[in-house]
Amino acid sequence: MAEDCQLAVPMKDSKDVPLILRRWQSITWQRLPAMLAGAAAFALVLVITDPPGPGLDPDALAYMGAAESVAAHAEYRIPMATWASADSTSALAHFPPGYPTVLAIPVRLGMPAAQGARLVEAVAAFVTITTLVLLVGAAASVGVGLLLALVLVAMTSMQEVHVSVLSEPLYLACMTLVLAAMVLAPERPLYAAIPAAAGFMTRYAGASLVGAAALWALLQPGRWRVRVRRAVVALLPALVLQGVWVVRTRRAAGPGEIRKFALYGDLGPTFREGGRTLAAWLIPDAGADHDPLSHRPALALAAGIALAVLVAIGVWRAWRATPRAGDRAGILDASPSGDGDANALVAWRLFTAAALLLLCYAGIVGVSRVVADPRIPLDERILAPALLLLTTSAATGLSLWWRGTRLHIARVTVAVGLLAWGYAAVQATRVKAHWALSWGSDFAGEQWRESEVLAWARTDGARSPLYSNWPAAVYFHLHRPSRELPRTSDARTMAAFADTVRVRGGRVLLFDARSTELAPNDSVAKARGLHEIGRLRDGVVLGPEP
Repeated sequence: MAEDCQLAVPMKDSKDVPLILRRWQSITWQRLPAMLAGAAAFALVLVITDPPGPGLDPDALAYMGAAESVAAHAEYRIPMATWASADSTSALAHFPPGYPTVLAIPVRLGMPAAQGARLVEAVAAFVTITTLVLLVGAAASVGVGLLLALVLVAMTSMQEVHVSVLSEPLYLACMTLVLAAMVLAPERPLYAAIPAAAGFMTRYAGASLVGAAALWALLQPGRWRVRVRRAVVALLPALVLQGVWVVRTRRAAGPGEIRKFALYGDLGPTFREGGRTLAAWLIPDAGADHDPLSHRPALALAAGIALAVLVAIGVWRAWRATPRAGDRAGILDASPSGDGDANALVAWRLFTAAALLLLCYAGIVGVSRVVADPRIPLDERILAPALLLLTTSAATGLSLWWRGTRLHIARVTVAVGLLAWGYAAVQATRVKAHWALSWGSDFAGEQWRESEVLAWARTDGARSPLYSNWPAAVYFHLHRPSRELPRTSDARTMAAFADTVRVRGGRVLLFDARSTELAPNDSVAKARGLHEIGRLRDGVVLGPEP
């Protein structure tokens, strides 16, 4: 490998092109397998989102609706509003505009929003896998990068976020590009700043990308004036984009709160859910829902400790092989003593950059849980970025441990463990994928596709304004806007709601599947001024009293 990885750029150009970036560009033979792995990920995303997919999460109403609005009217609006609103649509405010903006491109070209989302997520998967294979290939070897790709596509958390219309795949692609820029060109903060800003505009948790990029630029060697300038460059694109978006949102939607800030306790259930998510990552179990594996927490703890020890050894070896601290200030302008040092430098930066991104993400999620939203779950969707970073670091660390150990029994044990993990992960992911392909995920599920309430609205309610406890279902299956129910059920609000429905000649689609954020179904059904038009299999239709 050393002969294939020789630097091809003369040293006199070292001040113009970073050494690690030149080394990246010189390893051309790594690009083909990386792109093939990315193409395989692209195809797999299209396969798992075949009809009845893609899965339709409630958040997809905002993503798809805003994308259609941008494509048709160059305006960020969603097909849902509050019950008292005169307009059945409202300005996009709860979610950032990054994903709807990207999704608007295939929609503008003529694709339905759901199919456009499949394309966007497949492209995002291509970017994520290709970048990680190249990055881990530069730190360890192409083979390790390809094994990492196999591990990622086998993980249920990756399947979870790619099977539905969600912003996470685009966010993961942005995060991966930030990681690559931090590792390969740390003295070029703009390389990380641009994907970090895009990630921030895709998910508000992307503030962690911006913070990590700025801290990374500040920690690089140099005078403090240079460090501060690099940090400002890392922050600037995100500050500009977010500033524009905040001003727009204030004008379009008013100064309403997205979250109610307070101190929310009861962290025990949240931590327990996070522990279960980590256990599912370490010990996959295809029968977790109906026949769970016994002693799974203990097995996950043992596996986690063993993995941490082996990866720590790999991290230590990368640190030992990296030039000493006194030489690192000029490492980008001088050739390392050999190819092994270059590999070690990339690996060490990969470990430290991934750790910084992980800490910043955990900090953002933790603070949001405590002061903004007590319902933030530490499930596979929320923890998908953390699991991707952990898996990438683990693959690199294990490869360095593997190369350095001479204990054949240890290698055999680890190899058997990895094969067992791979088999279990594939089985667990296959079960989830089979369910989604057979029955549909979330609002793409059979119960919504065959809903009698929606069938009534499609015919008898075709000309009436609609109110519902699930406006997302109305949009996904009728492609119509609707208003949501009141959030409180006091008598005054219910009377005003019933009067509004009467004046507008509306109909209330009250699905049996209750929404915990809106008024209880019983309170709405018993509201004075409303009466039952029809009792159907999956809900009831209400209208104003004659």
